[in-house]
This record gives sequence, C-alpha cells and structure tokens, in this order.
Amino acid sequence: MTQIIPLDRYNWELCLDIKLSPEQEAFLPPVLYSLAQAKFENLTPYGIVKNEKMVGFLMYGEFGDICWVNRILIDKDYQGMGIGSKALGALLDKLRSNYRCREIRTSYSADNTAASEFFGNMGFKEMGEPVNNEIIAVFEAR
Repeated sequence: MTQIIPLDRYNWELCLDIKLSPEQEAFLPPVLYSLAQAKFENLTPYGIVKNEKMVGFLMYGEFGDICWVNRILIDKDYQGMGIGSKALGALLDKLRSNYRCREIRTSYSADNTAASEFFGNMGFKEMGEPVNNEIIAVFEAR
C-alpha cells in the first residue's frame, strides 16, 4: 500500500536515504535542501511510504489561492511501480478538498521530458511557452 505521511521530528531523517538516478539529479535538489526550504517558505513536506518503507518525498505550498506541487521524487529502486502516481493522486485529492486551494500548479524544466509525461498523465496541462526554461502546468480534474 502506498501512502503519503506528514514529515515530523520523528520521521524526516528517513527521507535522507532517497536516491535518484544521475540524470534525475540534474533536475531536482537533494531532499535535505527541500526540507530546509520547507522551514523557510510556506511549504509542506510529506514522505511517500510503500509497505512501511520510506521510498519517496513530496512537497507542496499554498500561495494565496494557488497550491503548487513543488517536489515529487521516488527512490531510483522503486521507480516504475506506480508509486509516484498514487502519491501525487493522494496529494491532489487532499488539495482539491482544501477550500483555499482554487488552482493546483506545478513547474518543471523544459528539458525534463519525464516530468512532462508524468504530470501530463496525471491531468496537468502546460500553460504556455517556457519562461526561463521552466514550464508551468495547471491541474485539470478529469
């Protein structure tokens, strides 16, 4: 079973063992950086758990009435199993039930074809041309 759990003082260190493939490292900062960022910005981090093992990391932020999916990453040994889709689906359900969240967005590098395909398959639509090589996509419920 895949689930997302809030990170706290008791479990955050379990995310530090998550490793990406070298080609993915070019697009995402380390988890430790993301955890530090969450402490200084309006971001909420979650761990992604599969069968009681921490296998991924997810983070979102609320900025006015727009909620942003800032990070999603799955350990390289657990990719291709549908874990990321299930975790993001759980987060999208949570955000859609949040009365303050009128729109859900994400962004990724224009060079990151894997992210484009992943978010596209999850119902995100690109909002136009890249700005500074960054694509912004908005979630459209199916």
